Amino acid sequence: MTSVDPLRVGIVGLGAFGSRVAMRLLWNGYHTLGVYDCNDMTSRLFSNEYGAMGLGSPRMVAQTCDVVITVLPTADALREVCFGWESIAKGFGGKGLVIDLGVTDPVETQSIAREFAAKGISFIDAPAFGSPAQAKEGALTLVVGGDDDAVEIVSPILNCLSNRMIRAGGSGSAQAASAIADYLHAAELLATSEAIRLGTQFGFQPETVLGICNILGGAGLQALISKDLVTRKFQSGRKLGHVQQNIAIASHMASKSSMALPLLSATGKAWADAESQFGFGADQTEILKWLEKIVPFDNTTVKDAPVAEPMA
Repeated sequence: MTSVDPLRVGIVGLGAFGSRVAMRLLWNGYHTLGVYDCNDMTSRLFSNEYGAMGLGSPRMVAQTCDVVITVLPTADALREVCFGWESIAKGFGGKGLVIDLGVTDPVETQSIAREFAAKGISFIDAPAFGSPAQAKEGALTLVVGGDDDAVEIVSPILNCLSNRMIRAGGSGSAQAASAIADYLHAAELLATSEAIRLGTQFGFQPETVLGICNILGGAGLQALISKDLVTRKFQSGRKLGHVQQNIAIASHMASKSSMALPLLSATGKAWADAESQFGFGADQTEILKWLEKIVPFDNTTVKDAPVAEPMA
């Protein structure tokens, strides 16, 4: 069976994370790897130590490679590398493919993707989750956004770097998904912290607070979201007003205990407003309708995209 030569790959950004990505590729068949870092000494040391081809600019990386991987800390740094002096766009000369492994602004990512597309260059955002050690071992989790054909072309590279890939949608969608996931994680963590603090004020141990919360509905929240919120059936069987009453009681407990719980305060205001608009007897899942009413969703700004797998 005739082997197929791998894509020629280059990396821009050799920090703690990018250098491990480069090692992983070098040790797994991408022996012509080209590397560049804004610190010239970093590129030279890496090339001398591991045998990669050190290059003098992002433009030179693009000139010698089919695919350029960027591992950069900010959206500004990414834009400069893509379109600034001696940039990737100038090196590809109308054709090429860029994979961004950094975690950056999804709005800027979409803008960069459009500018690249106008030049015939494909752009994939694939924010990487994991440690430098996991990057070296090919054990990253990648959330991948971009054109299907482009993603298919670079799938051997993505598979080499990760042990789990989550397909989002078009360019920018992966960055958006990672930001939204962290927002949800942060909100859950803050809400749990507030519940523990309020519970301990009334004599509960933290594990008791969480155990009671799970028994009274927390453990079934994901099922409720999937069954009645995502499907928009709004038939969970529990009244919005009942939930609002208990939130009001929790807020009163916090007030009498002189406790500042910002998420509880904001939640109480939101649910009270939702009840005033939809009534006590509305289903609890109709809180989504309240949110849509105060912040109308503009369907013209978002393209249809495949449904992403749930994140762990």
